[in-house]
Amino acid sequence: MKKLIFIIVIMHFTLNANSLFSQNFNELPTKVRDSLLIKIADRAVEKYGPEYNRGYLTPIVKFEGECKEGDHKGESYYTVTYLYDKTKELLDQDFSARVVILEKTGKAIGILFGNSHGYSIEDIEKKGKTVEKMPFITRKMPEKFKY
Repeated sequence: MKKLIFIIVIMHFTLNANSLFSQNFNELPTKVRDSLLIKIADRAVEKYGPEYNRGYLTPIVKFEGECKEGDHKGESYYTVTYLYDKTKELLDQDFSARVVILEKTGKAIGILFGNSHGYSIEDIEKKGKTVEKMPFITRKMPEKFKY
């Protein structure tokens, strides 16, 4: 009997989690939506470039509108942008990582790193490729001159 109740509880949580990810993010409360998008982006950054999640600043979630070209033309998407402290390190971009997530499916389709390199997550997963994790590369900080 306990096993049956346990199985029912697990199925309930699994079905609810799947329904959250399968619905449009614009229908969710902002805090819930942003939390889910950040979790999706965290998984992508962890898989493809874990050192680019600097961990000390909260990622910024932004609705970007519709894709203008490519396979997802006309589909709405979000970006989750990971910032970094520019007084401690310097990258080519104003962010350490940015993940592109489709609104309709909740799939991360691309990731751009602060070193100006990125991956098409969608292409990698479609083709079953394996890629190396992006190495963390910063530009040298300018030395402060003493007068």
